[in-house]
Amino acid sequence: MKKLTLAASVALLVLSFANMPAWSQPSKETLQNKSISHIKDFFPRVEGSFVGDPMPVYNDGEFDIFYLNDIRGGSDLGVHAIHLLSSSNLYDYQNHSEVIPYVNDVDDPELLLGTGSMIKVGDTWHAWYTAHNENVFPVESIMHATSKDRLHWVKHPQNTILPGASYRGNDFRDPHVVWVEEKKEYWMLITTRSNGRGVIARYSSTDLENWQDRGVFFDNDTITSNANLECPTLVFFNGRWYLSFSDQWPLRLTQYRVADNPEGPWQKMDNYVVDGSGFYAGKLALKNDRLFVFGWIPTKAGTRDGGNVDWAGNLVAHELTADSNGRLNSILPQELRTVINNNPGPVTPLTSSKTLNIATQFGPLQSSVYPPLPKKGELSATIDVPSAGMVMSFGLTDDRVADATLNVVFNRSKGKVYFFNAPLTSIHQANAESWVDVPLDEKLELRVLIQDSIAVFYINDKAAFSTRMYSMQNKPWSISLPQNDNFHATLKIKEMI
Repeated sequence: MKKLTLAASVALLVLSFANMPAWSQPSKETLQNKSISHIKDFFPRVEGSFVGDPMPVYNDGEFDIFYLNDIRGGSDLGVHAIHLLSSSNLYDYQNHSEVIPYVNDVDDPELLLGTGSMIKVGDTWHAWYTAHNENVFPVESIMHATSKDRLHWVKHPQNTILPGASYRGNDFRDPHVVWVEEKKEYWMLITTRSNGRGVIARYSSTDLENWQDRGVFFDNDTITSNANLECPTLVFFNGRWYLSFSDQWPLRLTQYRVADNPEGPWQKMDNYVVDGSGFYAGKLALKNDRLFVFGWIPTKAGTRDGGNVDWAGNLVAHELTADSNGRLNSILPQELRTVINNNPGPVTPLTSSKTLNIATQFGPLQSSVYPPLPKKGELSATIDVPSAGMVMSFGLTDDRVADATLNVVFNRSKGKVYFFNAPLTSIHQANAESWVDVPLDEKLELRVLIQDSIAVFYINDKAAFSTRMYSMQNKPWSISLPQNDNFHATLKIKEMI
């Protein structure tokens, strides 16, 4: 108790200082990061760093993607300074590097920074973000900073929001601030816990300084009620309100709910995700009357396909469309379609180098083998899929399709696409690493963005499916289907240069 009292005193002392510049001595990680000014990638990250939870905003013709910068092994006492990437086309990114630093002091609430949100009101930017330090109490709190140019920020610790008695001090984070026109007030959604359940709390304000606790906004309706509902966002799109969050466990999916009013009630659609579990911490952002979601594809320990999933990785963005019932579809953003079409890289029709008959424990297959995919490009495909479905296998060694361990399975009867990290020959005995629900007709339209170890599948303009496959690089791949089925496909590769 003495330790907690001392830590709390330290925290309160810190909060007593107002209007503190955020742009102090750059961290060691930032000094390296600043040397890289531009990135051209589908799924960007700055060399030496990894993209954690994004905080996207569309402003003046550009997406500003603030994010938690992650480096492996650490360089200072603190962790996860907020960095900024900006882009107008989701391919050419300007790296602004660190904009809001952590405080390199073991007794400061801002030793570790967590997710938040940025909004622009008039000519002033406001950032609300998480402070996390297990040496102080409460462990998590909500911080405020302002800026005139979104690059140089002034912190306002006097505006700090501490968790009330109804919420758990170890889980009080990820503030999302939105103006709700019909209520004439700002709402702040916060990831927290109440009565042992993961919930989203709501605070309200008319001036962005004085906030009132309005209680639980959304109670947990996931398969695990004690899971934290991380990185919430709330937007009005296409005549409906959309609430998004990511369940911290066990599935780790970016989910959404739909309502006619900002306070709900919230409907859980038959397909309530924007991607599989290879995509996390997705946050919604509007570009005029279009909707996007930004998240990250994790790396894996040891850069091995069998390694444990890391925190953070590469940034990824999907465009979202809504059908008449409010169901969201994840599609390849129009901005990236234009970039791909305008890139001078070659377009090559693909034909199989050989066809093999494969014996597996679940039946004989015929497999068409194709040459290695480029380092960066788009695979587009129109494929006739038999009723039994098909498998795309990556990272082949010596054309041994049966031994392939990176398998994307298209199951027509179940309306699912699975990613298995297990040998094809015994895949029916393995658990899928990730999956998405998507209607699969006889005709399959695929657009697959390839970048190094990442492949993101856009399926029938309905679903996105993000994967990390290290062994895919520089190796052949195949399409397999039941041996007696006829195979018709039109495949081509657009290489990005």
